[in-house]
Amino acid sequence: MRYNTIAEASDILVLEADVVFIATGGLPRNEAIEEGAELAVSSWDVLSGDVKPAEDVLLFDDNGAHPGMSAAERISDSGSRLEIVSPERFFAAEMGGLNLVPYMRNFTTRGVRITTMTRVRALSRQGNKIKAVLFSPYTNADCGERLVDQVVVENGTSPLEDLYFALKDHAVNRGEVDHGAMIDGRRQAIARNPAGRFQLFRIGDAVASRNIHAAIYEALRLAKDI
Repeated sequence: MRYNTIAEASDILVLEADVVFIATGGLPRNEAIEEGAELAVSSWDVLSGDVKPAEDVLLFDDNGAHPGMSAAERISDSGSRLEIVSPERFFAAEMGGLNLVPYMRNFTTRGVRITTMTRVRALSRQGNKIKAVLFSPYTNADCGERLVDQVVVENGTSPLEDLYFALKDHAVNRGEVDHGAMIDGRRQAIARNPAGRFQLFRIGDAVASRNIHAAIYEALRLAKDI
């Protein structure tokens, strides 16, 4: 185990490994807002403590999973007024009913406002506030505005994939996955590069935004036959 180490491609190559898994994760994205996205902070900023919740907060959750709900819980626990806006027709679409219960208990107790089937189109400065323009994803027509002190966005992650692409040309499979073999539980055996030195795979958020259960299952299916 090597902790507290940032690995570059050269660091991986000198290890002479037979198989390399890239699990570099991702970084938060806020492409869900068309204009003024730079005025928002991410759920990661709130959860890490880098940004303190303001007095009046709008959280736009375009993911519907634990990160958004956890950020909302932290915001509401701080005493802030909070509205959660979601484009889904039902709330926290990616969460199971039992997991949602403690969040909803908190939100109900704290008086959190929940607005579904609505998106945030644009953010702009208005005095010392942020104006959020809301619209319907069904008609694309504006359907309201909010004046708040802070906008928080949860929109999943974008892959941190530079290391993976830096290693592809050194891999016997060039990073390719045989999905048929993966589904059937067979060993990965793709060989596209005769000069390749190892098999290369990426998992979890290094591929696309997903939850921890999906990432672990993906890793198990790839690694169990090595």
